[in-house]
Amino acid sequence: MTTPTRRRALAGVPALVLAAVLSACGSSDAGSEAATEAGTGDTTSSGALPVTIDHKYGTTEITEEPERIAVVGVTEQDALLALGISPVATTQWLDDTPGAIYPWAQDEFEATGAELPTLLDATNGIPVEDVAAVQPDLIIGIWSGMTQAEYDLLSKIAPTLAQPADYADYATPWEVGTEIIGEAVGKPEEAKALVEETLGLIDQAAAEHPEFEGKKAAVITPYDGLWVYGPTDGRGRLLEQLGFVFPEALEDPEADSFGWALSSEQTSKLADVDVVVWIDLAKADAGMTQLWEQTPTFAEGRYIDVNPSNGAYYGGHSFVSPLSVPFILERYVPQLAAAVDGDPATEVPPVTG
Repeated sequence: MTTPTRRRALAGVPALVLAAVLSACGSSDAGSEAATEAGTGDTTSSGALPVTIDHKYGTTEITEEPERIAVVGVTEQDALLALGISPVATTQWLDDTPGAIYPWAQDEFEATGAELPTLLDATNGIPVEDVAAVQPDLIIGIWSGMTQAEYDLLSKIAPTLAQPADYADYATPWEVGTEIIGEAVGKPEEAKALVEETLGLIDQAAAEHPEFEGKKAAVITPYDGLWVYGPTDGRGRLLEQLGFVFPEALEDPEADSFGWALSSEQTSKLADVDVVVWIDLAKADAGMTQLWEQTPTFAEGRYIDVNPSNGAYYGGHSFVSPLSVPFILERYVPQLAAAVDGDPATEVPPVTG
């Protein structure tokens, strides 16, 4: 569910098959009817479109309000739903939840009155044929590992937004991505207001817990050794926004992605961390567990274990979107407050949903 996503190679798409699908996209009356039925919520802000948006592979111009949006990144649907828009396709990531519409976004999805999005399987790269089959008029892959080859194919189907050039794959801050999406759908002011409102909740939580300020914290998981989610990852950034700082002991100066692997033997470095946020601690091997349990961080109860027994919180913790952040904070902040005090007698409150 929260295993780090690796960049995947582009699966081969036969040219003749793709050409046939693209032709169908341009001529199907059924597609036009479906677009009308899908509905995208409120109309755009006056004068907000057309707009030109820069990204990793160039620029994309959006001239009209999109009616059928395909999400080929892993979290963009939440920003769309928060703006009153339901996509026609989403990409599977956390699990096989229908349409990748999770509990924290359910109310917003139901308010759109739309049918569940088609769920795309990107295990072997973005499924270009499946994207073409939903006949989108906008494709969004801001939180993705979209390759140049994938972009070239997708942009033949519809205007396509790849990940911004200024950030590593899967590491665009949710605030930045939300505002880009707002521009793309003609609702830039609504998107800015959404970002400000959500950041306000984070600022409020930080203000209520001054004990977080300057304490070292990191999110890690037992994957490929000890996987560290860096400060550019959504999980790491949320900790920093709450006042924590990333531990120098876990830094990898050669890493240029949202996270990196350290050898299992380096688990002992967690002794220098004030709060460790584990994901799936139970998956640690015996050697890692032994090293972990020898640290004062373990002995003093300065850790959290986010795992499948936590229900929707398990996925929400990794999603980090304008809809999941309020859901996360309500559960996460009390856990962090209990862990940071260093008193083994202070129990980290359990989360079951």
